[in-house]
Amino acid sequence: MQTITKFNPKSVANIYGFFLALSAFLTGLGISIVNIVNRLLAGGNTFASALLAILFNLLYGVLIGLISALAAAVIGYLSGWIFAWLYNLCVRIKFIGGVKVELE
Repeated sequence: MQTITKFNPKSVANIYGFFLALSAFLTGLGISIVNIVNRLLAGGNTFASALLAILFNLLYGVLIGLISALAAAVIGYLSGWIFAWLYNLCVRIKFIGGVKVELE
């Protein structure tokens, strides 16, 4: 087993930012789909009102998903960089022993 003694902060920040942005975008789309189902199950919809509700909620979900993805990417990048910096600091001062991995 080998021990990881240092992370590249930029690399960890990029990974954190990407996955946080992806999850925020998918959450925005999920909320729009739940809204669509809720409006369609409420009943009393004509074809035009149902179509308009679907289009509005999809566009709303994409817009909210993009805005939240942008904010999440920034927050994820900053928190990933801070995490990697703190990990490197703790390993350097021997506060923790580092992450042990097995490589083949």
